[in-house]
Amino acid sequence: MPKTDYQYKFAFLFDQLTPLYELVRVLGIRNRLQQRLWPQVTIKPGSRVLDVGCGTGDDLVYLATHFDRLNLTGVDGDPKVLAIAKNKSKKRGLAVKFRASLAEALPFTSNSFDVAWSSLMVHHLPTKYKLLALQEMRRVLKPGGQLYLVEFGQISRWLRWLYWWQIRLEPVGDHFTGKLPGYIRQAGFKQLIETGLLFHVFLFQARK
Repeated sequence: MPKTDYQYKFAFLFDQLTPLYELVRVLGIRNRLQQRLWPQVTIKPGSRVLDVGCGTGDDLVYLATHFDRLNLTGVDGDPKVLAIAKNKSKKRGLAVKFRASLAEALPFTSNSFDVAWSSLMVHHLPTKYKLLALQEMRRVLKPGGQLYLVEFGQISRWLRWLYWWQIRLEPVGDHFTGKLPGYIRQAGFKQLIETGLLFHVFLFQARK
């Protein structure tokens, strides 16, 4: 596990619960979210795509099987979910590369990817590291490269009390108050488009 200056949040919040992540994902709302997400996504054949915080690799599997000739790489700081992702990819015979890495220190040269993808990872990070992660995604993108960020977005004040448990468990409060678009622009991205997907989850699209 890479060392951090903050409390690392695992895919299912706690390391001991990682084996249950896949079960909860299947039984939860993830599938409905994906059904609304993918029609919004356009990626050119042959693009080099980086999934930051790839988790157990579901998005990479979909990208590999539904888009043409993508060069796919996934990074995550949790070796347990990376092992699940690698096994999932191997079983399907997919040519996906994986690296252990934190989002705020990506081990790639600048201007090397066409697409930076990240789904429900950034909200795990403290504010300072959210900005660093977004800056890193922009750094590794080629000029004009595309950001696809699936994340929690703004909700009305009277609804926030319903999510008090989530705010206590992870640093997501600034998402609920609508600060994420500002972070994306502060990182240097342009042409930001925000699309509601399901409940308080949004797709943020922008370009370098």
